[in-house]
Amino acid sequence: MKAAAAIERAFVDKYPEVEIRNINVIDFANRFYRLFFVDGYNYVSAKLPKLWGWLYQTYNQKSRQSLPSKISYWAIEKRFIPYIKEYQPDFIISTHPLPMIIVSHSKDKNVIDVMSSMVCTDFGCHSFWVDPEVNYYFGATDFVRQCLEGFGVSSDKVIVTGIPIEAKFAKPQDKKALLGKFELRSDVFTMLIVGGQVNLTELEEIISGVWEGRQDKIQFLVVAGRDKYLKQALEKSKLEKNAHVKVFGFIDNMEELMTVSDLIFSKAGGLTVSECLAKGLPMVINKVIPGQEEDNVNYLVDKGAAIKVNNYQEIIGVVNDLIDQPAKVTAMKAACAAIGKPKSAEELAGFVWDKIK
Repeated sequence: MKAAAAIERAFVDKYPEVEIRNINVIDFANRFYRLFFVDGYNYVSAKLPKLWGWLYQTYNQKSRQSLPSKISYWAIEKRFIPYIKEYQPDFIISTHPLPMIIVSHSKDKNVIDVMSSMVCTDFGCHSFWVDPEVNYYFGATDFVRQCLEGFGVSSDKVIVTGIPIEAKFAKPQDKKALLGKFELRSDVFTMLIVGGQVNLTELEEIISGVWEGRQDKIQFLVVAGRDKYLKQALEKSKLEKNAHVKVFGFIDNMEELMTVSDLIFSKAGGLTVSECLAKGLPMVINKVIPGQEEDNVNYLVDKGAAIKVNNYQEIIGVVNDLIDQPAKVTAMKAACAAIGKPKSAEELAGFVWDKIK
């Protein structure tokens, strides 16, 4: 959904004459499917990650995808295909395999003959992305292109644009002004911690572990995000009273916090990773959902843009090491900048515009 929003914004900014409809295919599904698809994934990936990893690998073969595809047809096709016929688009851009699975199953020429594309939103690829009715694929890297070719996709159908992110992550920022805005020191290491993967106890363990003996060398930015319970707990904790720890709830200026940071501790989703790369911000990653996030982390570690750790004690060790070795941080920032594609959404929109104008 974030990738789709970034693409929509790119069209609005550069090609305002193009009419865009940004829809969520799940809105066309029946209630049972919504519960199964959305809530089921959220539960399994969070509570049973090994099961999700097994499902990811098991269904990475076209011969095994018939049943889940048929369930999707049954749940969505009746409402979704008439919608496409009524709208009559010139081009379909899908940021998830599901819409194109439904389109491909349709026998209506007014639907399957519409030019279409698949946007692969991770740094690895899965055979579910591959569909016979897709005209073009937008991938994150040359590795994704090679992976898609391995599934039988013609090389001329794959365009490496990067994963679409909001344009604000590509815009230069005045770091000095932002340091003043957030009342931060310019002469110490700044660590950005984004919630969603740690509770208060774990957060305090990480911060206190780094803080011990290094009070004059580091400051922290903690973003609770949509986790209101973490935000409430932080507001009542000793961290809130620490002048070197800044606490935020849900924000819409993440690009500003990334600009003033030297390192981020966050999740390994494709969009989050792409935003960090665009900002030249090195990552330390702990909890990884098996499957697509493993692909993302393996790519980042291989390129020198991230460090994978297995527990909170390792996080503390990594941060202390980076504080003591600024040259290593500089090298990681350069690695991020080298593989980041901040104008990915703009390039994608430009390619599509050339096909429909």
